[in-house]
Amino acid sequence: MNRLTSYGFIFSLIYLAILEGNADDHIMLIQGFTLSLIVAYLAFFLTWLTLDATLPVIVVGTIILGFGGWILAISVIVFFITGSLLSRLNRDFEMPDNVSVIPERRRDGLQIWANGFWAALFCVLWFLIPVEQFLGAAFGVIATATADTWATETGIRKPGKTISLKNFKSVKPGTDGGVSLKGSLFAILGSLMIGFFASQGLGSDPLSTFAVVTISGFLGCLIDSYIGATYQGNQNPENPVSLWLSLDKDKQNNLVNWVSTGSGGLIALVLLLII
Repeated sequence: MNRLTSYGFIFSLIYLAILEGNADDHIMLIQGFTLSLIVAYLAFFLTWLTLDATLPVIVVGTIILGFGGWILAISVIVFFITGSLLSRLNRDFEMPDNVSVIPERRRDGLQIWANGFWAALFCVLWFLIPVEQFLGAAFGVIATATADTWATETGIRKPGKTISLKNFKSVKPGTDGGVSLKGSLFAILGSLMIGFFASQGLGSDPLSTFAVVTISGFLGCLIDSYIGATYQGNQNPENPVSLWLSLDKDKQNNLVNWVSTGSGGLIALVLLLII
């Protein structure tokens, strides 16, 4: 799935560059390819990425900078660096017994697509149909990914009371769908940061754009937590969706992230079309 998705976007990228792109677009795509190539292999040598994640990073980075522009690309880079640094801080941290999740060492290709698929898709749509709301939706995707990553990485270290969004009962820190005050605050901060970038990257009213992207990112993060609380780890044999999700924890996390980032992007798109 990782390679198929990468190849599909590569084909779309080449097709659009040849048939729809002009000289300026080609320059942006070359810059995007060059920068993402450097970032991908630097992150690999820093042990932030697996080798199979380098291709998705290059593809997503080329599309985002080539079609979405520098401000969106910078917001993605900031998300990636801050998320990786937070993961690194947790890498050598000895988790207490009441924490049920230990952070992974490297992000793989499917994790990249779980967070970057919708952003790349909205950038392609923005290139084909120059309606600014598509670019705003891409910012909404990144805001959701940032909010979720910041909430997860900070919420497993001394989070205080953690509750499940499914039934509002106390759960172990790091439990799928668990929400803490500390994690929620960092989710808001992550959304605010990407909201600021969006307010600078879109030509519409900066204040409205800032509010929409911030709200979309936080709501997307809540959707992630709710889906995680409802379906992840659910062994109910009468529910085929939860049965499939329970087979592999990595697939659970990737699918939930994919749905939540898409939801954050769609929320941003709808709100920007309304205002």
